Amino acid sequence: MSQNAVTGVEERIAAEHTLGPQVEHGVARYFYNFGVDGGLIATTQLRGPTLPDNAVIKDAYIDVTVVPTSGGAATIGLGFETTTDINNEDAVSGAPWSAIAVVATDAPTHGTPGGYVKLTGNKGLQMIIGTAALTAGVFAVIVEYDVTE
Repeated sequence: MSQNAVTGVEERIAAEHTLGPQVEHGVARYFYNFGVDGGLIATTQLRGPTLPDNAVIKDAYIDVTVVPTSGGAATIGLGFETTTDINNEDAVSGAPWSAIAVVATDAPTHGTPGGYVKLTGNKGLQMIIGTAALTAGVFAVIVEYDVTE
């Protein structure tokens, strides 16, 4: 034990961690709002943070607060390494986009490491709008990740 110079009380000093690399855990939030972001057919990056190289995406969900709509048969996909590794490019007329709800993404499946996505560089969440432009929509995507390297 060591004595605190200010209080004079003996204190235990924590030993340095020797079990290997520390794990950084985080939650990232990404946002889409048609009124702010537009809705043209394109691949864009959602508003939100850039995750670090080697981040492992462990879980994700979508919180739809205004249902995305389109004058045609628009699709939306979400991903980091590809435009669909978090959620397949699904039509806005069906799940997960067709109702105001909190819904799981297609990947990863929490607790199933085979479905996790490991980043190969600093990346943000991409959204692809395909087939037709959007005319409305507001949603957030919440991503849970760890960084071990």
